[in-house]
Amino acid sequence: MSMKDKINIQCRRCGKSIEVNKWSAVNGDKNPDLKEKILSGELFTAKCKSCGNVSQLGYPMVYNDPTENIMIWLVFDDDEIGHIRSYYKTCKTQSDENGKTVDKECRLRIVRNTYQLREKIMIADCGLDDKMVELAKLAYAKSTQQTNSGEKIAVSFFSSESGNNRIEMYCESGKAFVAVLSDEVMKKLEDKYGGKASYAEDRVYIIDDVWALDLIRQYEAEH
Repeated sequence: MSMKDKINIQCRRCGKSIEVNKWSAVNGDKNPDLKEKILSGELFTAKCKSCGNVSQLGYPMVYNDPTENIMIWLVFDDDEIGHIRSYYKTCKTQSDENGKTVDKECRLRIVRNTYQLREKIMIADCGLDDKMVELAKLAYAKSTQQTNSGEKIAVSFFSSESGNNRIEMYCESGKAFVAVLSDEVMKKLEDKYGGKASYAEDRVYIIDDVWALDLIRQYEAEH
């Protein structure tokens, strides 16, 4: 079930009040229109009717898609992360919108910004393991830096367009690189790290570059 509240924000350009929808929960399966707005970024923008300025929004949300077997929390407060982790370590069931108790054996993820939220949704839609994708992002970044001397990758993202899965990499210098995410690379990563990554899986995890680096260090220490 998707839930929203009406809130008012102040336009950063002209100071006028803007009424916007603040979505605390979005069900991507039942509301594909809202899912598309998350993926396009539209759900986190507000346009001022007076001056036309577009403001970027950031607010906590839980995204759920039973079809893709995933639940994602967009969280900005570190204390809230602790509360979520504690709850899911002690609770194995939850109630759906009809009050029925259901098992929570699904992918549970926490993200810290709207870009990560969109990325996790795209990865799930493509039927990929986000743990392997995070490892792939590091591998592609390392390879790109080695072949482009002097460049340092600042951030990288998974993207998919027309069935083409890619890793987009943005350098500190402002340059950008795009690489096709090959099935061969994903299989090699799965063969090498799959067992370790599966063992490291928790009820709720922040699966990002920090997680991937830590997993690689643990693997190398054991081999």
